[in-house]
Amino acid sequence: MSKTNSSANVTHRGTDRVLSIFEYLTETENVGKTLTEIANELDAPKSSLFPILRTLVSRGYLHYNSLTYQYFIGYKLYEIGTKYANDDNLDDAIYQVMVNIANNYNVTVALGELVAGDVLFLQKVDLFEKLRLYKAVGRRTPAYANALGKVLLSDKTITEIKKLYPDGLIPITAKTITDFSVLEEQLEQVRQLGFARSSEESTPYVGSVAVPIIKAGTIVYGLEVSMSIFEYNENRERQILYALYDAKSKIENFIKL
Repeated sequence: MSKTNSSANVTHRGTDRVLSIFEYLTETENVGKTLTEIANELDAPKSSLFPILRTLVSRGYLHYNSLTYQYFIGYKLYEIGTKYANDDNLDDAIYQVMVNIANNYNVTVALGELVAGDVLFLQKVDLFEKLRLYKAVGRRTPAYANALGKVLLSDKTITEIKKLYPDGLIPITAKTITDFSVLEEQLEQVRQLGFARSSEESTPYVGSVAVPIIKAGTIVYGLEVSMSIFEYNENRERQILYALYDAKSKIENFIKL
């Protein structure tokens, strides 16, 4: 009997290291850590941590930046966290708000959050599949290259933003912002106006507008509408912004419940 109790109190080293890695990278938020830094923090040999990290990356639980040699929390953990934090009724309520916008304006609607300098897309509604967007749920795209990402970056200083992109702003299309000073100017406009725009910065022939979703004074999500640039005009933007602000109010009320 005592032997069984003793065994129950013994932690499994491999499992303990996986959980310690998750906890360490969660504490560092959007700042990645190298293998050496993780090994030093866990007081463990790099040779034993490397295969663990490689497996976690392959399964999507960690993200590895091959340019900076840094590890970040991966999209799988964010999916699990989102399912834990939000019950099905909340998810359904937010999704229905997005469906209403997509249906009323014949547009694509996306909800996302910031993960290590990228937008992680949590929900997407495209009832008509008019646009081929790199915005499938669970995918990530650089936050500086779209309206949704700009609202997520708007509560950060330029110093904080530069740390997220140590290799600079890498272009996705010919219209992607590649200058930090230009990005800083646009983010200041986002703060003043309360919304962000983008035009062909991540997808050719696609324009977008987005608003922040705020909880307890912090931007937690971005809500974005995308459409063909041939359908994008000042009057249409005004109408869609009205719908986005209405949706923003509803979603913020949902997540406070």
